[in-house]
Amino acid sequence: MKNFGLANQLLVAGAGAAFVFVASPSQAAVINISDFTGWQSIGNVSLSNQQAILSSGGVSDTAVESFLGLANGALEAFNFQNVNNGSAIKNTITVQAGDVLTFDWQFQAGDYLPYNDFSFYSIGTSLNKLADIRQVGNFGQIASQTSYTFTTAGTYTIGFGVVNTLDRFLDSSLTVRSSGSGGEPVPEPMTILGTLVGGAFGVALRHKKKQQQKATSKA
Repeated sequence: MKNFGLANQLLVAGAGAAFVFVASPSQAAVINISDFTGWQSIGNVSLSNQQAILSSGGVSDTAVESFLGLANGALEAFNFQNVNNGSAIKNTITVQAGDVLTFDWQFQAGDYLPYNDFSFYSIGTSLNKLADIRQVGNFGQIASQTSYTFTTAGTYTIGFGVVNTLDRFLDSSLTVRSSGSGGEPVPEPMTILGTLVGGAFGVALRHKKKQQQKATSKA
């Protein structure tokens, strides 16, 4: 009876842990950009189904701001430096609260300080920096992955851009790609349930075997 009780306790613990995964599944969606051919663009931009390549030598800063729906002077206020020209792309998506936009990107600095060219992405009228020359160094580069979680459901304009500051020469570039799979896949809820229950049985059987061995040695 003691062994049976322990097994039941372990199974209840396993079922309780599984309940968190099965009964409370996440409703959030991961939004992974898979095709850029339908995006709108302004300036020096190359679009394909796999990636978007933007060069900072494009149109005026005010044209980029108007294209993305940003306030006049937003780019200069964002980076505290005069912005001369740039390029951008945009698309519109509808999301639910908790949805996550994820993408891979690479910034290649084609200039040197104090000409602090920078790249960014925008969600509606919100600007978010990806990288600038001050971060990567003169003629440096960086590649990374970024995720943005939407806290409010709605329809949003998503934008990416790269700009020249202080001059119009020695362009920098931004490449945006669909996010790669990255690490190991997350197991499905039923897989988690099976693993927990199987583990509970294994622990219970090991405990039972030890008890039987003790009883045999005493006989």
